[in-house]
Amino acid sequence: MAVMQAMILAAGRSTRLGAIGLALPKPLLPVCGYPAITFAIELCRRAGLCDIIVNLHHHGDKVGQTLGDGSRFGVRLRYSVEEELLGTGGALWKARYMFEPGPILVINGKVAADIDLGRVMEAHRNAAPRTLATMVVRADPNPELWAPIGVDTTGAVFSIRGKRGDRTALGSILPRMFAGIHVVEPALLDRLPEGVSDVIGDAYIPALLDGHRIGSLSMAGYFAEHSTPERYLAGNFELMQNPGILPQAPGPLVGVDPSAQIDASARILPPVRIAAGAVIEAGAVVGPLVVVSGGGRVAAGAEIARSVVWPGATATGKQVGAVIGPGFVYLAETTPDPQLLAPESAP
Repeated sequence: MAVMQAMILAAGRSTRLGAIGLALPKPLLPVCGYPAITFAIELCRRAGLCDIIVNLHHHGDKVGQTLGDGSRFGVRLRYSVEEELLGTGGALWKARYMFEPGPILVINGKVAADIDLGRVMEAHRNAAPRTLATMVVRADPNPELWAPIGVDTTGAVFSIRGKRGDRTALGSILPRMFAGIHVVEPALLDRLPEGVSDVIGDAYIPALLDGHRIGSLSMAGYFAEHSTPERYLAGNFELMQNPGILPQAPGPLVGVDPSAQIDASARILPPVRIAAGAVIEAGAVVGPLVVVSGGGRVAAGAEIARSVVWPGATATGKQVGAVIGPGFVYLAETTPDPQLLAPESAP
């Protein structure tokens, strides 16, 4: 059987991130010092999915420049550039000429998840004949917030966004959240119209209503999708506190890289993640729960807690609950209006 290909969706406008999404696209948000998309790349690599297509639109040049041809991640990356944002279906429609024949594994570029993509591919290969797709789903205490996917006890999908086909379910239909990871067959992609489209609304739901089988695989491990500043900070904090919950990470999630430059008079209060190329100056207090990305700096005398310092940024003064980027501080945990950027504090 031919090796399956993968596509990572990375073109969205990052609108729910507010102002920080204007500075960096979601796939490049530093998570414990690594661009968020590298978590998806590492999942693919470990599963043998080394030929990966990435779609680009919002800050697409930054994504391409950061990732390059993929060789330093152990994969081959190719890019599908969207001059107009085409949606999840349109992305697959536009990039289809780049695919080899056969099914494609699709994963959202903002996701960090404890899942074996090899199991996802195997579940699809072992699915009932003529299964058009296999969706990775998970239990959620509020599935209605995520347009739930209804699955029966065998894992077959019977409802999507409240739409249900005529197939007979075995046992109860359970509401699940779609994790943004799925394997799709060419026959499902054939349903996509030219141009802008939504793969769920324009392909999945019509196929379901026409009586076609869609499968699912439930996941129970760690999952984060970093869609808002609050979720972004919380994701960094959780991984620093419990690094073992994400065993397929691109590298260490907590600790100080040996190549980081830390002045002898600085105080480091764990847990922290201080990446290679980070600089901590004299008298600074860093932590607990601080990420200083490579190329990030904490200025002399600064006191930083519960924050993430981006590449190219200098953290100054006293900051708590902040995303600190080049020239700005975004107070995600403390300001009553998290859409506002506060000016960077003086040291």
